[in-house]
Amino acid sequence: MFKKILIAVFLVVGNFYLFAKELPHRILIINSYHTGLSWTDSLNKGFINAVRGFERPVEVFIENLDTKRFPENLHSKDARNYIVSRIKQINPALIALTDDNAVILMESLIKENFGFDTIPVVFMGVNQERAFPKNFTGILEGVDIKANFEFIKQLQPKVQRVYCVTDDTTTGKVIGDRINNTLIKYNPGFEVLVLGNCSYYELIDTLSTLTENDAILFLLFNRDSRGNYFSYEAILDSLRRSVKAPIYGTWSFYLNHGIVGGAIISGCHHGMRSGELANLLLKGVSPKTIAPADGPFDFIVDYMQLARYSISEKSLPEGILLINKEQSFIPLSRGTILVLAAIALLLVMLLIFMGVYSRMRNKALRLQKYYNTLLEQQNQEVENSLRLVEEANELKSAFLANMSHEIRTPMNAIVGFSKLVKESSVLSPEEVNGYLDIIEENAQRLMRLINDIIDISKIDSKQLSIYKRPVQLGHLFANCYRAAEVELDRVNKNNIAIEMSFRPTDAALEVVTDPDRLQQVIMNLLNNAIKFTNSGRIVLGYSVIHDILRVSVEDTGIGIDPQHLGAVFERFRQIDGTLNREYGGSGLGLSICKGIVEAMGGRIGVDSRPEVGSTFWFEIPISLASPGQLVEVPVKASKSKLKNKVLLIVEDNEPSDLLLRQMLKGTGAVLLQAATGKEVATILDDKVKIDIALVDVYLPDMSGYEVVSRIKHAQPHVKVIAQTANAMDTDRQKSIDAGCDDHITKPIDKEKLIELLSRLLS
Repeated sequence: MFKKILIAVFLVVGNFYLFAKELPHRILIINSYHTGLSWTDSLNKGFINAVRGFERPVEVFIENLDTKRFPENLHSKDARNYIVSRIKQINPALIALTDDNAVILMESLIKENFGFDTIPVVFMGVNQERAFPKNFTGILEGVDIKANFEFIKQLQPKVQRVYCVTDDTTTGKVIGDRINNTLIKYNPGFEVLVLGNCSYYELIDTLSTLTENDAILFLLFNRDSRGNYFSYEAILDSLRRSVKAPIYGTWSFYLNHGIVGGAIISGCHHGMRSGELANLLLKGVSPKTIAPADGPFDFIVDYMQLARYSISEKSLPEGILLINKEQSFIPLSRGTILVLAAIALLLVMLLIFMGVYSRMRNKALRLQKYYNTLLEQQNQEVENSLRLVEEANELKSAFLANMSHEIRTPMNAIVGFSKLVKESSVLSPEEVNGYLDIIEENAQRLMRLINDIIDISKIDSKQLSIYKRPVQLGHLFANCYRAAEVELDRVNKNNIAIEMSFRPTDAALEVVTDPDRLQQVIMNLLNNAIKFTNSGRIVLGYSVIHDILRVSVEDTGIGIDPQHLGAVFERFRQIDGTLNREYGGSGLGLSICKGIVEAMGGRIGVDSRPEVGSTFWFEIPISLASPGQLVEVPVKASKSKLKNKVLLIVEDNEPSDLLLRQMLKGTGAVLLQAATGKEVATILDDKVKIDIALVDVYLPDMSGYEVVSRIKHAQPHVKVIAQTANAMDTDRQKSIDAGCDDHITKPIDKEKLIELLSRLLS
């Protein structure tokens, strides 16, 4: 009997021991922020992966204070009482805290004698080092400001200013103090400016003025001075589109969002290190014996951003981790697109289109080759990539077909009517004039298409310059209104009413902006509305709110299907081929509008309903003209200012020379002609007094710029205008740098030429 009782006791004790051995440790994680925030998620991931490798199973509970989005939660009695109740309910063997606010709350609970000072606590992601309670240990975040400054200086030896971006959150304040403390003991060799406690728009306005001689150390900006919340990635994605200066960062979640690199802290690594400490505490090691330590960081650089900012790879320190090096980064700005402005250069235009086709085809081939190597493992990805390739080929074919149509249609009219005028001797003067009007209208249509392609080229190569000067809003919008009325008459849509909506106070404002580009965007939107509206009305509206000009063009046209709204501003894309055939157009206008508005620091959008109409709108920053600052108003030139003036035409192309002389015939100017630099030298040697000169930059025997230099040397008072078919902003600047007083591009408009000559002679 005794033997049976003894066996039963051993069985009960053994089963209890086995049950106790398998009973999991309960771990409570209290996050300062919220699930979904990349930093918090990475800490939790690293910690949980580490504790799941323990010898004994663990059961993890997670609670969020959500103080990043709702800072008042830190001092909320409800939040405090909830955490207390959860700790008592769960009775954890260990508590893990992420970031400073959770530590602050737990410290206050320990001081209130809830008995939580006996529970081991491990923290991670904490910035503020201080005297922690005896049951605390963990990993400090330890953003190394000096290491980042040294890193920036090594990559940008000529950097003059570094702007440190932070915010007014608990972490932001700690980092701000750390920057100040670092600068007390250390001189980085450049000016350091801290941008904290500012609004989103103030931040964008400040950083958008920086150059590549500056640098930005982006620490964090989760909440601006107006209380708006931003995720880590979203604010950086928004910022990098507006700034030119290189951006550096300190956390891994900033990588692949526009930063060059930095002394990078990984939340996952910090979480794993804290998880290893938790394992020691659960084995019985006292927290007092483990001093808090700084977490690790690595120097990481994004190769794509090095290329973007032209930073040499040779400047990188040894042992650095380089990411994205294998990716091909071919910016749209590679190469120079030769601009053609005459009908005879149509072949070069076709070569440009073939270049676009070749680039798209090469991209498709690279994608196809890459995914073919992963066919067995990533079959689904291959199918998706092939679908993208097919879409790109369809887009290319549709675009080239449309461009061929847009070029051949006016060319057909120009060539056909030119032959009729030349070969027919029985045409009446009225018929000849009518045919010439058709030729001129179609030539202008070709010119607009060429200008659109030039603008797209400038946008792609980041050569679209914005020339700001004072202008009166009412005058500018009145010009647009009148131009729209003329366009309605031209297309015979007099059943459409054009209206304007504005405040008189806004119309009277004199603002500083680029009036030419602003008017270009407005006219593109108005012409677009006229094209797709058959009846009803078009309303051009504008208003000024603070330093933002908002412009809208509302129509009662055919509208846009919601599923196509996302593609409205994409270049080379026609939403509906049938619409393109019905209404015409290259499909570049709205893409150009988007490029110009973004170059001016603004944004553009559209609201639309099918069969109801569309409202296109854009917003751009402006500033008021200073008191006394002259506001430019176009002045019509008078031909009388050219009378008896000696005008030298330097042009080796006989048709171009003949055209210029015919344009200037009747102005009263004395015309001299030279076809080479040698002939110009003869005129100068003969001491012929010249008032103004038109010089082609391409001459057979020497550069036109060299001719300009000789003219200026011989007669410094002479005004010189460079004439060329090159229409890029860099070409104009090249002429000015060579000593020219102005620059005019072919084809030359007669009225603009006479206006320019008269203005220079005034």
